[in-house]
Amino acid sequence: MSALPNESRLSPDDRYELASRAVMHERQSRPVHLVVFGAVVFVAALLFLAIAWKHNASANKKLVNNQIAAMSVDRMMTQIEALQAAQSQTTGDDLFAPIPDILTRITRVGKQVGLENDLNLPKNTRPQLVGTARLMSYPYTVRDPSLEKILNWIQRSQDQIPGLQVREITINLNAKSWLVKVTFTRYERIE
Repeated sequence: MSALPNESRLSPDDRYELASRAVMHERQSRPVHLVVFGAVVFVAALLFLAIAWKHNASANKKLVNNQIAAMSVDRMMTQIEALQAAQSQTTGDDLFAPIPDILTRITRVGKQVGLENDLNLPKNTRPQLVGTARLMSYPYTVRDPSLEKILNWIQRSQDQIPGLQVREITINLNAKSWLVKVTFTRYERIE
């Protein structure tokens, strides 16, 4: 039972004040503000987590795209290197580019193969125009005791001068030497 008599010494106002102080102490002893602060921090952490996840997904997508681009660049670099290697292996001579020193080259080939007589310069023949090109003709008359050297000269001239072809050849045997009449032709681009 109660230790206080029925008649209490506290007035109703004192009781009300005592009750309100008890409620205030009860509120202070419950850390509701800490729970609310924790909930706000949790919601903010979830928000930052969502933003970071979205940013990570975007960065991962960029990484994959950059890896694909890098692989395609590597593949293209390999193709370019293969094309450059193939280009360096070709002679690079344009079959239809004009050669201003063609007569000198033909004479030099004659000396290389060891023809006994010097080559006379061919008669000037007018080039024939064929569309966007011109057909150049170079008629030679060669005397030499060795037919093999003459034929070697003709073959080497064709090998060393791009686009040079034999159009006509006539071979005659004289008393001590071979007489060969050969006409070289070459198409040249008109520049």
